[in-house]
Amino acid sequence: MLEILNFVLEINNIINAIKMKIGYKTLISFMGTILGFVLLVLWLYMAKKPFNATGYLIFGLSFIMILIGVYFKIQTYKNQRLGLTSEDEFSKRIKERASSKAFSISFYIWLGIILFVKDIEPKAKIIMGLGLLVMALVFLLNWLYYSKVGISDENED
Repeated sequence: MLEILNFVLEINNIINAIKMKIGYKTLISFMGTILGFVLLVLWLYMAKKPFNATGYLIFGLSFIMILIGVYFKIQTYKNQRLGLTSEDEFSKRIKERASSKAFSISFYIWLGIILFVKDIEPKAKIIMGLGLLVMALVFLLNWLYYSKVGISDENED
């Protein structure tokens, strides 16, 4: 028991040292992507059978999502180091618009999944995982579109 407490205390000391260097918010934001990567590697390690095409698709999409998350976290970290705000008003509006559009599109995606997947009989976990990954990809595509094209102001006369 004492060894476990010492291990937890050592992890706490490491986290406190990192917090002093890069800041608390940045550390918390990196924890999600690190946890996602660790879970993906753990899933790959614990797989008892070789992957089929669906397994490779899910693994590839998950890995791409984690890489995109790491890219955005690194950009936020660089902006904080330069003294810039991590999110300005324009990027907040882009995220808001992209998420609302992705949410409405995801209803049609789930409707299509419900209508067309009932004859195939895959496991429910695979259907849920693919649906969530497609929702994340739809958000990413909407975010890329609005960041390149821009957002027209609704209040213009």
